[in-house]
This record gives sequence, C-alpha cells and structure tokens, in this order.
Amino acid sequence: MRIFNSEDLDETLSNFEFNNFFDITEFNNIEFNNCLFKDLIANNVHFTNCYFFDCEFTNSDFSNSTFINSSFVRTKIKDSKLIGCNFDSSSFKKVEILSSDNTYNNFGLATLKEVKFINDKMFKIGFDETKLNEVLFDNCNLEGAEIRKTNMQLIDLSTCSINNIMIDEYSLNGLTVNEFQALSLSKLLGIIIKR
Repeated sequence: MRIFNSEDLDETLSNFEFNNFFDITEFNNIEFNNCLFKDLIANNVHFTNCYFFDCEFTNSDFSNSTFINSSFVRTKIKDSKLIGCNFDSSSFKKVEILSSDNTYNNFGLATLKEVKFINDKMFKIGFDETKLNEVLFDNCNLEGAEIRKTNMQLIDLSTCSINNIMIDEYSLNGLTVNEFQALSLSKLLGIIIKR
C-alpha cells in the first residue's frame, strides 16, 4: 500500500496526466491542478482533503474510492465509472458529470453548486443533508435514490427516471417532476388515487 501525503511534494500536481493504473492507494492534502485522468483504473483509492481544479476524468474507473472533504472546481467527468464512491462532506463547483456510472454514490453533507449530471446512471445514489444550488439532472437514471433532508427546491427531475425513489417530505417540497412522476410520488405522501 502506498500513501501519498502533501509532505511528499514541494508543490501541487499540475499539468499531469494519469493513465493506466494507480499503484497509490491513498492521497492526503494534495492539490491536482489541470490534470487529466484518462483510461485510468483507480479502484479503492482514498482521497482526503484533496483539491481538483480544472481537471478532467475521461473513461476512468474510480469505483469504491473515497473523496472525503475534497473539492472539485471546474472539473469534467466523462464516460467514467464512479460506482460506490463516497463524496462525504465534499464540494463541487462548476462540475460536469457526463455519461458516467454513479451507482451507489454517497453525497452526504456535500455541497454542489453549478453542477450538471447529464445522461448518468445514478441508481441508489444518496443525497443526505446535501446542499444543491443550480444543479441540473438531465436524462439521468435515479431509480432507488435516497434523498433526505436535502432542499430540492428548483431542482427539475422531469427528464429522469425516478422509480422507487425514497425521498422525505422536506426534500420533496418544491421539486419539479413530470405528471407521471407526480402520480408515483403521491404514494409517498399516502395519497390514494382512484381511477
């Protein structure tokens, strides 16, 4: 197991390309600036207090990795696997996540501002006390998602699949959905619809 700490560097990792395979299992207090993560397999890697500025993740697999208290700014994630990732207490600003697999991800206590999720798989994703501001969900699969104590006001899920979503009443307030989704969500409120 290799651990990479900020003491190991004199400066941040800038303009660096990571590809193939990570042999490092833990990064602590590292800043990644303008880095490209391409065709990379990096499963079960732990990032704590790390910063990703102007980075791009393309066709990479970070499944079961943790990004605790980390920040993503002006970063793009495309065609990548992030299955089972934990983004607890992390922040995202001006981030695009495109055509990626985010199944079983945890965004508990995270802050997302100006984030776009487009054509993503988000099965059983968790938003627990997550702060969302100007977040776009376009054509995402949120089946089985768990949303608790998260202000979803002004969030539009009308183009997404939300079957079997678990959402509390607080989070439901102000959420925009299409008419078929509204019928399905009415069951969560105990409403019985007669035909």
